Amino acid sequence: MPSGVARLPRNSAGRPVPGNIAWYEADDDGAILVTQDHELGVHITCPCTPGRGTPKFGEQCPVRQREFMLQRRCGLCTRDIEPTGQLVFVGETSAQYYLEPPLHPLCAAYALQVCPVLHAAGERIEVALTQSYALAEDRITEMTDEGKMRRSTVPFGHPFAPYLGVLEFYLAFPETPERLPGPVWLAQRAPKLPA
Repeated sequence: MPSGVARLPRNSAGRPVPGNIAWYEADDDGAILVTQDHELGVHITCPCTPGRGTPKFGEQCPVRQREFMLQRRCGLCTRDIEPTGQLVFVGETSAQYYLEPPLHPLCAAYALQVCPVLHAAGERIEVALTQSYALAEDRITEMTDEGKMRRSTVPFGHPFAPYLGVLEFYLAFPETPERLPGPVWLAQRAPKLPA
């Protein structure tokens, strides 16, 4: 386990919980919290605190997700990724963008080996290796009569973005990525985990 991962809060089974995961306390009713400010406009917020309550694997805290994307921080260990360091995005084959923040190569290798969902997906999981990425805003623009959300992708920082809908997440578009199937990268190119 990488040292940055070892210091993360754990779930009740003792597994480290990635930094971007949402936590729920016993009295949480699951309501989506929305607030507004001049910079972001209307946006979804989250009061969760890592280590307090129960983590919801597969669900990201929108506040930390946006923070990690903006600050080039690893979505697993939460530490900065050097400006010249390689970034690893993990997702479906030929993904145009990523909702999960970037990872350090060592953290990506760990995640691909221990996350049951990623491990079970095998060849359907791809890594995108890059030095940089562009951001876009994922905004909820409408609720249908059936209760479904309609979304729009808005260029990051567009002057009208705060008025176009409710900001939930940032989307990362890797710039000139090298793409490899997860198992191939893990076997041939990934850094080795500490013994």
